[in-house]
Amino acid sequence: MIFQANQAAESTAQDAAAPRPRTGKVQHSIIGNDLKITGDLISDGDITVHGIVEGSIKCRALTLGEAPTISKIEAETVRISGSFSGDVKAKQVILTETAHVTGDIMHETLEVKPGASIEGRLKRLKAAKANGKDANGKKTNGKDKVTPITAADAGESAKAAEA
Repeated sequence: MIFQANQAAESTAQDAAAPRPRTGKVQHSIIGNDLKITGDLISDGDITVHGIVEGSIKCRALTLGEAPTISKIEAETVRISGSFSGDVKAKQVILTETAHVTGDIMHETLEVKPGASIEGRLKRLKAAKANGKDANGKKTNGKDKVTPITAADAGESAKAAEA
């Protein structure tokens, strides 16, 4: 009888440790400010980080709280609200009013709210093209070129808009 009870307990523990099948539903994981994780994080879902991650993060959408610690980010969408030091690679990057970023940002689209600061390099990634269409679904001939806008160009545009 005792042997059967132990065997049942071991079976339950093994079932709990077994990987669960994916349901197709996107999950949202939150790393609290009292949590420190050592190692890389990979998720098909969304992650919010308020704590410390000693490693890189690769996920669908990432939101950084007030004072996270992360070395490298790769996501479809990244929203930074606090101080961040490291590299970011994302399709869409949003820097809120309280964001302070030190590091390189590789992006397709970048939104910087007034008050945010960046120390590092910005590199625009080419938008993904599928079936001869750009990211907005418009037909392309493959010969379209993007002309980068410099800070001087942006200043002239702002002066022209004020006039």
